[in-house]
Amino acid sequence: MSKATLIDTTRCIGCRSCQSSCKQWNDLRAEETKLPAAGLGLQNPKLLSAKTFTLVTFKEIEDPKAPGGLRYIAAKRQCMHCLEPACASACPVTALVKTAEGPVTYDSDKCLGCRYCMWACPFGAPTADWDSLAPRIHKCTMCADRAQETAPEERNGQKLSPEDAQGFLASHAKPACVSHCPTGALRYGERDELLKEARQRIAANPERYVDGIYGEKEAGGTGVLYLASVPFEQLGLPRVGLESYPARSTPALSAVPPAVLTVGALLGGVYALRKRGQKLAAAEAAAGKAEAHDPHVEFAPVPKKLVTLPNLVLALLAVLGGVALVARFALGLGGSTNLSDTYAWGLWIVFDLVWIAIAAGAFATAGMIYVFQRKDLYSIGRTAVLMGLLSYSFVMVTLLADLGLPWHFWQLAVQAPKHSAMFEVSWCVGLYVTILALEFVPVPLERLGWKKLYALWVTWAPVYVVVAVTLFVYLMSRSFIYTGAAFAIFGALAFFFRPRQGVRPVPIMLAIAAVTLSTMHQSSLGSLFLLMPDKLSPLWWSPIMPVAFFLSSIAAGIALVILIEMGVAKVFGRALRINQLATLGKVALGSLLLYETVRVADVAVRGQLGAAFSGGLGVLFLIEIVLGGVVPILMLAAPKVRRTPSLLGIAAFLSMGGIIFNRMNVVIFGMDLKGPMPQIAPTSYIPSLIEWAIPISLFALTALLIGLGARYLPVLSKEEGA
Repeated sequence: MSKATLIDTTRCIGCRSCQSSCKQWNDLRAEETKLPAAGLGLQNPKLLSAKTFTLVTFKEIEDPKAPGGLRYIAAKRQCMHCLEPACASACPVTALVKTAEGPVTYDSDKCLGCRYCMWACPFGAPTADWDSLAPRIHKCTMCADRAQETAPEERNGQKLSPEDAQGFLASHAKPACVSHCPTGALRYGERDELLKEARQRIAANPERYVDGIYGEKEAGGTGVLYLASVPFEQLGLPRVGLESYPARSTPALSAVPPAVLTVGALLGGVYALRKRGQKLAAAEAAAGKAEAHDPHVEFAPVPKKLVTLPNLVLALLAVLGGVALVARFALGLGGSTNLSDTYAWGLWIVFDLVWIAIAAGAFATAGMIYVFQRKDLYSIGRTAVLMGLLSYSFVMVTLLADLGLPWHFWQLAVQAPKHSAMFEVSWCVGLYVTILALEFVPVPLERLGWKKLYALWVTWAPVYVVVAVTLFVYLMSRSFIYTGAAFAIFGALAFFFRPRQGVRPVPIMLAIAAVTLSTMHQSSLGSLFLLMPDKLSPLWWSPIMPVAFFLSSIAAGIALVILIEMGVAKVFGRALRINQLATLGKVALGSLLLYETVRVADVAVRGQLGAAFSGGLGVLFLIEIVLGGVVPILMLAAPKVRRTPSLLGIAAFLSMGGIIFNRMNVVIFGMDLKGPMPQIAPTSYIPSLIEWAIPISLFALTALLIGLGARYLPVLSKEEGA
């Protein structure tokens, strides 16, 4: 049994005693209020905020029987305390928890300030304290602290009798708003009993109530129930459907542990088959039946002038970004950004989603080179890994800037949320950065000639992979069965693929881990938005968003690798390896074609294709699909285009641009954000200069460091004749 609150709007006189008592009990600061806007009656303030957890709204309703033909209906608005709350499902550190007693509580000592709960909630209940340097989330907790209190042993020097103690609890151990309601419009008790009472009121006075209880089934059921004399939509209560919001994301996140096991085993099997094929080919070559081929490539630094005008510009941009980062923490989120309770996420989240998608070239090339044994692409591997390492490292910098309470990051290591996409992405990205770092370690070791450390890397890198993947599976499942299976599968792979004496070591375990972890976090980035079907246009929201995000990342990542290879050749005056680029173009074609087919088919199956040809959102959708999908597919389908650098570059740019535009649509353009409860005054959003400065500077720093790496480390392959 769980507690709930029944709000009978037919008994509410709009005295706002509940609003005042809530503010007093929670010690909330006063709002800077204005004269009520037209149509709001006595409603003031206009919205819920970090200073207002309870708000009485006034709706003007036509009523021929009322004086002047109009009457006001007052309704108390607060957190709905869903039975399966989206906010708690979103939270990666269990700062928001649905208690067994009924309330959804908040613990600021755990909170990261990621604000995912604000976008996940369909009712707009959580808000942030933007004026603070450490903005916390604020919302009604159904006075859980009052409900947990016990009666004192004595009052005013007199010992309380059992009857007095019960009387104290009856009047005090319930929400402050309920305690101070003078008309009985608020009732607090067991949810089942309140539902029973609500039905009895409707049956006894059918002319007084509409036939329904808002909150009985909405969003899977809520802990706040409404009775009304008019349709609930007229009170401003949103249509949120009957399915709980976590039910949309839980299946995708539950699939992560078995997916890790499956992907890891499949990659190991593919590698084993490809190695067997290579052994057969080598045997044929030894017998003189085929030509032997040594794919080994040597790498070396490229001595080029460092102080150039482009590098100076990049360095200046990086410095300006550092200043912006300092300003972000000095001024706080509210003082340095234009984020708000409506746009709790903004440019930085777009930047993170875009950069993670286009950085997928690191895991894609690792998979092709090592798992699928495409040694003809080996020369591009180090550049791709360096790009991935820098990209993901700087994404984490942006994430720290975006968090309201980044110093609580350690909570990710000690909390155990059940199905939080943010938790999965945080751990997966963090572990993947370590895999990328280990993949890149041989480069500086080779430059410094540290052979003993290299030998240690060969021995212990596979061991680390087993530990990291096993830990990840445990954190995602908290199941010893899945954890044991992960240890067994990846341990077996590490044993069978262990380095052999006299054979050049292949970092196959790192490659398998890179592809496995990237598959998980690329798809789970799509899972982030499964909790937002009420906000994101159906042209982008889909139950298969995780699949679409993963497929699109491969296309975007390969496109970026093509462009980087062309850029490096241009900057360092190197010959283009057109055979490699053409091969990458073919891979980009296949991945982009698969993604666009799945994307359009999904929209069609869900009956939303007609929306693509109407309105502004339809225009955005067609630009993304046609210019970023159909055009580059047609171009890449022609072998001549794939072998023509200028045309291949255009096709790669368009395909990458289409994925970038997709992420922009998902986070910004395709969103219909209504703002905080009662969702009548959403604000607009234009990123501040500081918001622009940080991602631009990190892009510049990445380009600068890739150039430095090529100059001073063996990142690029030696050219023939060099």
